[in-house]
Amino acid sequence: MHHPNTPHLSRRKAMLALIGTALLPACGGGTDVAGVSSGGTGSFTSGTITGLGSVIVSGIRYEYDDTVSVTIDGTPSTAAALQLGMVVRIQGSAITAPVTTGALATATATSIAYGSEWKGPVADVDMGNATFTLLGQTVRVLTTTVFSPGKFDGTLNGRYVEVYGYVNANDGSLQASRIEVESDVPDRYRLSGVVSGLTPTSFLLGSALINHASADKPANLQDGQLVRVKLRTTQENGAWVATEVQLDNYSNELDDDDEAEIEGAITTFGSSAAFSVNGIPVDASHTTPPTGLALGVRVEVKGAISNGVVIATDIEIKTDDDIESQEFEFHGAVSALDTGTQTFVVRGYSIHYNGSTQFEPSNTTLADGLLVEVKAELQPNGDLLATKVEVDD
Repeated sequence: MHHPNTPHLSRRKAMLALIGTALLPACGGGTDVAGVSSGGTGSFTSGTITGLGSVIVSGIRYEYDDTVSVTIDGTPSTAAALQLGMVVRIQGSAITAPVTTGALATATATSIAYGSEWKGPVADVDMGNATFTLLGQTVRVLTTTVFSPGKFDGTLNGRYVEVYGYVNANDGSLQASRIEVESDVPDRYRLSGVVSGLTPTSFLLGSALINHASADKPANLQDGQLVRVKLRTTQENGAWVATEVQLDNYSNELDDDDEAEIEGAITTFGSSAAFSVNGIPVDASHTTPPTGLALGVRVEVKGAISNGVVIATDIEIKTDDDIESQEFEFHGAVSALDTGTQTFVVRGYSIHYNGSTQFEPSNTTLADGLLVEVKAELQPNGDLLATKVEVDD
């Protein structure tokens, strides 16, 4: 059953007020709508981890050291926990443009936050349409969806998964970027989405009825808000019982004049000039937005931050084909080399190579301990196949 996303009027007015404020000249500030930033010293990036050995997100390689703050849903974690396909928010230094063709832009991360979207039992695996359901909600799987462990097949039925990705506020589905598979029942289930049909005791996330009567929740809970909800593992009277409701509100992470690159789904949509991505307001009035922007559309937005709003300088729509053409990248030392099976390990991931893998230099001899830069594609059987292995000086 489809429940339309109907943002609460006060939330929309607040967002438009923020955008209006953002259009005013900044007193002594560094924002320049003709460029990314003039005078800003930092960056904010939100998106999917596509590379390790540092953290690569949205084409930016973020280095970090022992002082970096890493949190999962506000709880301290470590950089070692970061994995391919996780959706993260990174605050860091200003971004340095690449110096050679094919290289990545770089920056230094000061804080990295991450968290999954949904957690619960798998049902209704549909290999033909690449979907399954979790608590009655649809999860969409792409060829670049990372599984840990295993792959997408019928053995998922009846097991439990934790899913990272992007909620489609238009239909309530989740486009998965990473799926962690478990056999044991978790302590709590989890859902996220846009609140609709709010009453003093319940609301809907997609078609899932949520009882929030006894939940730890914000005082200003409203229809149209993007939330994450922790749930008990059994229903009561047809509803999932929430123990905690959290707003997806990252305004405290957005510093004026910082460069911004955010990837995700449009979660509220006033017009092609005023919308939000993963709950982050975007002002697109200073650029020419692409045709086709709408609620639920996956986009990548570049710009600069002013008054909690990303002032966009470039917006790209990301189709499934765009996402599925994404390669993964690894920087690190070769280990567990097996020339018989043509596999080696970098950053904890087993990588296959074959006759079509390009080596640079061409006479490279793989050996344990060799520092390499690897680009790889995810295969239907779950293997990572190296397309290029370059010795990393």
